[in-house]
Amino acid sequence: MLARAAVFHATRGRLGRLCELTHDAAVRAVLAELDRAVRTCARGDTDDRAMVAAVVRTWVASFGEIQSWEDIAPDTAELLADLQEAVGSACAENPFEAIFTRIVSLSSQLYGDSWRPATLTVAHLRKHPRESDVDRDPYAVTALTPWPREVPAEILLWIYDDGFGPAAYAAIPILLIHECVCHVAASQEEAKNDSQFAEGFLAWAGYHFLRIWAAQLDPLSAAAVQEHADRLGQVLADRAEPTERKARNFGKLAARELHSWFQSECQLGPEESGNRVAMLAVELNRAERPIAEKDRFVSLLKSPFPPRVHKKLRDWNDGLATSDELLDLGLPA
Repeated sequence: MLARAAVFHATRGRLGRLCELTHDAAVRAVLAELDRAVRTCARGDTDDRAMVAAVVRTWVASFGEIQSWEDIAPDTAELLADLQEAVGSACAENPFEAIFTRIVSLSSQLYGDSWRPATLTVAHLRKHPRESDVDRDPYAVTALTPWPREVPAEILLWIYDDGFGPAAYAAIPILLIHECVCHVAASQEEAKNDSQFAEGFLAWAGYHFLRIWAAQLDPLSAAAVQEHADRLGQVLADRAEPTERKARNFGKLAARELHSWFQSECQLGPEESGNRVAMLAVELNRAERPIAEKDRFVSLLKSPFPPRVHKKLRDWNDGLATSDELLDLGLPA
């Protein structure tokens, strides 16, 4: 797993093109050779640095024959040459921890004193997390924050080794951002998968922060990371249970409705409106209120907003109302 991650990290500037060409015969052959190199060189009695170096040598040695194929497409030939050059920088430093450390730093700035310290544990899965095949669902990776949370909170990143390809690697940032932004600092009871707030409205904020942070996390892979965050989101939506899908869609729709409201009612630009929605999500997440009250507030965000919701949101935007006052709008009269 470390060797594959080291290779994808070293070639991350070509990650998007690699993902797009995974159905090309030559690219499939090269990825199959990577699997073979990992199985051959990843021995338990070899230190990480030597193991990664052996994988890279073995993998690069396999390129020559594939590159000599007569019918190889020009864009594929260019990609393989780029991969062969880029992989020379592969090293044994843990790319998972490097990504996680940057995400924790950015997330902690959002939450301030409400932030809980967090650690990352990378664990092996014996099968695909959605029991699919990687051709239909290449995202053989998932993450969760166990409940009840200890201090520090432990985020588990589960990876199915045999399905761990470039698309799965590109999806890791959105998974870790979701856990950090949505769950580590949450001040409520455990959220269920059918929560409009935690898995819909707040998840929308996670994607918003990914778009802002992608280039800060790694400018070389930023485009691929954003692309595969969206694709993974669609896969998860398609595979969700009907009640979960409905709640998540309603929560994300509420965020989009509020985004439009900030533009029309507060005369904010699209980017600043997105920031206001995302920061409201963060404020609501750290409010010590039951998840049911947060879900009820989200359910009120339907255009046209009720007058009392409209007024209180204007007050909040002007610094004259708190997130607790917004949540009170969902309480029974």
